[in-house]
Amino acid sequence: MTWRSLLALAVYVLLFPPLFVLAPLAGLLAASRPATFREWAWIGAAGLWLAVSLQQPGGLVAQFLNAWALFLTGGFVVVMLLYRRRLVPGALATTVFGLGAATVWVRLLGSRWQDLELAVAHAGWEYARQVQGDVSAQLADAFAQGVGPIAQLFPGLLVLMALPGLALAWAWYHRIATHPAGEPAGRFSDFRFDDHLVWLVVMCAAGTLLPLPLGVLGIFGNIVLVTGALYALRGLAVVWGALGALTISPAMGALLVLVALFLLAVLPVALGGFFAIGLADTWIDFRRRFGSADTRGSGPWK
Repeated sequence: MTWRSLLALAVYVLLFPPLFVLAPLAGLLAASRPATFREWAWIGAAGLWLAVSLQQPGGLVAQFLNAWALFLTGGFVVVMLLYRRRLVPGALATTVFGLGAATVWVRLLGSRWQDLELAVAHAGWEYARQVQGDVSAQLADAFAQGVGPIAQLFPGLLVLMALPGLALAWAWYHRIATHPAGEPAGRFSDFRFDDHLVWLVVMCAAGTLLPLPLGVLGIFGNIVLVTGALYALRGLAVVWGALGALTISPAMGALLVLVALFLLAVLPVALGGFFAIGLADTWIDFRRRFGSADTRGSGPWK
């Protein structure tokens, strides 16, 4: 257990719903026949957090997030421990299952995705109204204008929030469990996924040229968001691995910090660059060239 792993868990719990990582972690530990106090302590802490969260009053959005966490937990435990899938395909399969199960659950409640989007938008506008006195008017207006797109892209944003939570749960499961199953997560610099997902990029590119119906347009936007984020993350992993293969002097380190700050200032351009690198990695396999990955298609990430 390192300070980096603790920091990553703390940052995720502060920024995203804690149940997205604590519930899968508790499920993995409970399904692995825990025998030590450390394992039972983590299960108890996560279970207590889950119980408190489920008892909190909330509208449709809060109920959906709690149900989503439970579906993710059950699916992830089955996929990773019963079918012994590797992390990335297992996490992607789990999020697809969770999204489908949550959609069915919403229908059983007598609601639709449109109702959930309206609930998300209402919560966003209410939050923007509450913070108007604490931030500048321009910032509050910008946030209010972004509520609509956020509501439309809510399924894709859920997937992008869940994937790092599942990765953290799997990593911590291997740190805590006495006899963990499956392969550990591996280094971020080795992150990759099945190259056949490039057909999603082709489909997204074709969709931008076709007149899509309004109902299909919302689904298409979420697919574009998730696909673009996955390839941008892969490109970032390539860059991270390249930097790790270098011997960095203090002066070079300071320069890299300045470059990182500049990239944050031009975030859309940086994300586009990472996406291009990640897409090119499908054919070029940069990491095999500079030796940070063992062989093409190997490693526990894929």
